[in-house]
Amino acid sequence: MALDYKLYSDLDYKLYSDYRKEQNKFAAEWFKVKKYTVHKKYDYILDTYENWKNNIIVGDVADFIEKLKNEAKSKKEPFPLHKYIHNGCSSQAMLFNLLGDIVRNNDYHFLSQLFKYEDVSINNESKLLFEFSDRETFNEKQQQPTSFDFVVKNTKGKDIFVEAKYVETEFGGCSVIKGDNPECDGQNPVKDTNLCYLTHKGRNYWELMKKYELDKVFEQSVICPFSIYYQFYRELMFAMEKNGYFVMLIDKRNPAFQKFNEEVLTSLLPEKYKDIVKVIYMQDVVNKLDISKYNWIDDFKLKYFGKVEI
Repeated sequence: MALDYKLYSDLDYKLYSDYRKEQNKFAAEWFKVKKYTVHKKYDYILDTYENWKNNIIVGDVADFIEKLKNEAKSKKEPFPLHKYIHNGCSSQAMLFNLLGDIVRNNDYHFLSQLFKYEDVSINNESKLLFEFSDRETFNEKQQQPTSFDFVVKNTKGKDIFVEAKYVETEFGGCSVIKGDNPECDGQNPVKDTNLCYLTHKGRNYWELMKKYELDKVFEQSVICPFSIYYQFYRELMFAMEKNGYFVMLIDKRNPAFQKFNEEVLTSLLPEKYKDIVKVIYMQDVVNKLDISKYNWIDDFKLKYFGKVEI
C-alpha cells in the first residue's frame, strides 16, 4: 500500500486555518472508523482525557507509555501526559504513534538511520527516553523544568534531543511576557540581563546566551527574543551544554512552521554552532517506516494524512 502522494507530501496549504481544518477532519474520520466515542462538540477529540489510549494506534505502545509513566511516578520523576493528549491532533500522541513502537522494540538500527549525524553512535548501549527533563542545567528548581519530547542518550558520540511539533503555530514563548507580569515589560535584556525577571528568579538563561554568543544577533532589537524563541533557545542551549544535537520534528505541511526551517533557525546562530540544529519532517520518518517491518504505518498514514491508496 502506498500513501496518496498529494495528501502525503505535495499538498501546499497557504493558510494555517486550512491546514488545521484538514488535520481535524483526518483525526475525526479516524476516530469514526475505530468507533471511538468523541467529544460532543469536537469530533476530533476523544470524549475524555482518561481515554487517551484510544489516540494511540498500537495498543502495546499505549501500554508501554503507561508503564513508563508509572515507573517515573514510583521514582518521583516527571513524565507528564499533556493536557490534550486525547486530542486527535496532539503532538505528544503523534510522536508516541510515530516512534513509540520503535522505542518499545529498542530499534537502534532504525534510529541510527534516522539520526545520521556526525559523531552520533546509536547502539544497544543507548538510552531511549520519552519526556526527558532536567532541573540542574538552568537552575530550574521551582518551576516546570526544560524538557524534551524524546532523547537518545549515547555512551559513544553525541546525544540527540528532540522536540516534536505537529499543529502548533509557534515555539513556546516566555510565559512571564505573555502573562503580563508587572516585573517584565518585554524589553530586550541583551545589554542588561538584570532587566529579565527570570534572571532575578535564578535562571541562568542569559548567562548561557552570552556564553554561546547567541545574544549578539539581537543587540539592536527592542523586543526580547524570548517573546518568540523562548522554548527554542532553552532547548538549544540545553543541547549545547550537553554537547548534543537539537532536533525539531515537524509536519512539512504546517504553514506556521514553514518559516521555521533549518536555514532560518541557523541564521540566528554563530557560524560555529549552526550544525547543532537539525530539522526532520514527519514525512521523512514515514518514508523510512514505509520500507520497514512496521505494518501499523498504513494506519498512521490514515490518521495523519487522511488516505491510504492501494
